[in-house]
Amino acid sequence: MGSETGPERQGARLRKHGAMGMRLLDPERSTAYKFRFGTFEVDLQQRELYNRGIRIGLQQKPFRILELLLRKRGALVTRDELAQYLWPNLHVSFDRGLNTAVNVLRRALGDSPTNCRYIETRSGLGYRFIAQVEEIGQGLPGERRGAPDSIASLALNQNPTSSPEAYQDYLKGRYFYSKMSEDDLHKSIAHFESALKQDAKCALAYAGLANAHSMLALLGALPTAAARNRIRQLTGAALQLDPKLAEAHAALADSKKLFEWDWAGAERESLAALDLNPNCADGRHRYAALLCAQGRTEEAVSQMRRAQELDPLSMLISTEAAWTLYMCRNFQGAVEQAWKTLALEPRCAPAQHTLGLACEQLGMHEEAVTEFENACTCSGRQPASIAALAHAHASSGNREEALRNLRELEEVSQRRRVSPYWISIVHAGLAANDLAFEWIEKTIDERDVWPVWMKVEPRFDPLRSDPRFGRALRRLGLHPDQLT
Repeated sequence: MGSETGPERQGARLRKHGAMGMRLLDPERSTAYKFRFGTFEVDLQQRELYNRGIRIGLQQKPFRILELLLRKRGALVTRDELAQYLWPNLHVSFDRGLNTAVNVLRRALGDSPTNCRYIETRSGLGYRFIAQVEEIGQGLPGERRGAPDSIASLALNQNPTSSPEAYQDYLKGRYFYSKMSEDDLHKSIAHFESALKQDAKCALAYAGLANAHSMLALLGALPTAAARNRIRQLTGAALQLDPKLAEAHAALADSKKLFEWDWAGAERESLAALDLNPNCADGRHRYAALLCAQGRTEEAVSQMRRAQELDPLSMLISTEAAWTLYMCRNFQGAVEQAWKTLALEPRCAPAQHTLGLACEQLGMHEEAVTEFENACTCSGRQPASIAALAHAHASSGNREEALRNLRELEEVSQRRRVSPYWISIVHAGLAANDLAFEWIEKTIDERDVWPVWMKVEPRFDPLRSDPRFGRALRRLGLHPDQLT
C-alpha cells in the first residue's frame, strides 16, 4: 500500500443533510455530472476540477478515481474495483500505479491519508469519499448534452454579479487576500478593482476591497485613519448595492471592531451576516475573532471550528484558527493548528509567527526564536515578527538580543509605520513596565488597530495586576474581567 495506509475511520464521519441546505441524493441512482464539495466543484462531462472557481489540472486516472468515488460516495470502493475501472481486462498488479494516482488526487484536494477530509483509506480494502457532496448539474441517462456552463458561471447563480469575468476576478482577489502578505494584498486589490470595472454593481468586490484594506492596516502598510475612511466608503457601497450580502455585513463588523472599538455594533453586524447566510465562512471566522478579543473563548473556538468546516482549505481561516487557540490559551492546540497551516503553505509567515507565540508560552524558547526568525524572513521583516522575536529573546533572558531587535524596530519606523503596540510588547518582555504603559497609551491615542487584542494577549500578563492596564482596557470599551 505504500503511503496510502492510514487509520480506519468511523462511518459517523459521513455527515447527514442539515443546515447546509444541499441536495444529497442516492449516488447509485444519480445522473448528476456536476458536483460541489468543500471549496471544490467537479464537471464530469468536461472532466474539469475547480477550487474556488480556479481550474486545477488533474491527470486522467486521478480524475477517474475521483469520478468513481463521487458516484459511490459514502460506500467503500475496493482497490480491485478501482483497478478494474482504471485498467479493464488487464490481469496484472497495479498496486503501485493505483497508489500513485490516489496520492496525486489527494495532493490536488489538499487531503491527507492520516487526517482525511475527503478520501478515507480503509487499510487493505480500499477508499471511501466521506465529505458532504452537493449535486449541481443533472441530466437524463443517455441524454445528449450540449457543452455545460463553466463552474464559475454556475456559481454565479448564487452570487450577486451578472458577469462571469467579474466573478473570476473576485475569486482571484479572495485567493491573493488569503495569502496575507503585503505584495499579495496589492494583487488582491487589483483583482477586486478589475471585477468592479467589469461589473460596477458587484457588491462582493466592494466587500473584498474592505477586507483587503483592513489587512493592510494590520500589516502597517496603510495609515489607520486612511484605512478607516476607505473601508467606511467600501462597506457603504457594498451594502447600498446589496443590503442582504452577508460578506458586506461581516466586513462592516470587522471595521467596527478594529477601527471604532464598537463591540456592540460589531456583534450586531456579525449576527446580521450569519442570519443572512449561516454558511458564510467569512462571517464565522470574523465573528470568532470578535468573540476571542472580548475573552469569550468558548464561543470563539466554536465559531472558528464552524468556519473551518465551511472552508477547510482556507489558509486565512486555518491561520486564524491557530491565532484564536493561542489567544484562548490553548497553546498546544495552537501549535498543532499552525503546523496544519504550514503543511498547506510552508512559507506562511503569519502561521510561523503564531507557532512561535505558542512555543514561547510552552517554554520552548529555542523553537520560538527559530519560528520568529522564519517569520521575519518570509514576511520581509514585518514589525510584528521583529517585536515577537525581541520578546522571545527577552523572556528567555537574552536581553542583549532583545535590545538589538528593539533598535531594529526603531530603524524600521523611519521607513514605514510601526505600530506602538509592538514596541509595548517588547518593553513588556523586558519588564520595563512604565515604558510598556507609555507605548500602550500611545497606541490607544493613535486609535491603532492592534490594541483590540490587549485583553487576551498572554504577553501582557505581567502587566495585568497594574491598575493602568484596567484603565487602558476601559478606554478600548473592554472590561478587565476573567476570560470565559
